[in-house]
Amino acid sequence: MSLFSSNSLVFSPPHSAKRLSAVPCSRRGDRRTFSLWAPSSSGQAPPSPRAPFVRTLNFAQSQRYSAGVSPSATIAYREIEVITHEGVGLFDITSQIQDLLGELGATEGFVNALSRHTTTALTINEMEPRLVEDVRQFLAKLVPAGEPYLHNDLHLREAPDNWPGGPDAWREQEPINAHSHLQAMLLGQSETIPVHEGKLALGTWQSVILIELDGTKGRKRTVALQYFGESS
Repeated sequence: MSLFSSNSLVFSPPHSAKRLSAVPCSRRGDRRTFSLWAPSSSGQAPPSPRAPFVRTLNFAQSQRYSAGVSPSATIAYREIEVITHEGVGLFDITSQIQDLLGELGATEGFVNALSRHTTTALTINEMEPRLVEDVRQFLAKLVPAGEPYLHNDLHLREAPDNWPGGPDAWREQEPINAHSHLQAMLLGQSETIPVHEGKLALGTWQSVILIELDGTKGRKRTVALQYFGESS
């Protein structure tokens, strides 16, 4: 729904009662506002508010916070490396991320993970061997390697300036991997995970997975990690 459509909704804070209902409050031009309310014992709707309700965290309740930021907050950047193999591969990097959080003394916050490559992806899912094979087969069907992708027309692409040996040397080492780029775009390359009591707040079967989409034997891949939160 567009924020600027005639049916956009503005919600007010709920009042004491058990059931919520949406009631028109006012009409300004062609924009109608609604109030979320819970009936009181009299069954009457509460007065219409003049402005939308926004819930914010009240950091002033704690002496540890000043201007909304904890003095013990940690902002830290780290990288982890993964050695991949040929073809499409899935690599569980959950324990490596957790180890780095331990080194930082992370307690409460969140960590953002970013794959720093255009032919790898990051996802959160289950690392079950047969599911891993399903992923490989699905990606091969979704974006087949053998299609006539324009990116693979190396003779029509411009080589980077000052490449050692010139354009021919660049073309000799450039892989035919348009399908890998497209698969990475569809899968996504970053994940943000809550950290609670020093642990990644993942579900029972969830793992943070790096997906190699253009692997060669012994290829080194890098995942960037940014932690923001409290530390001990």
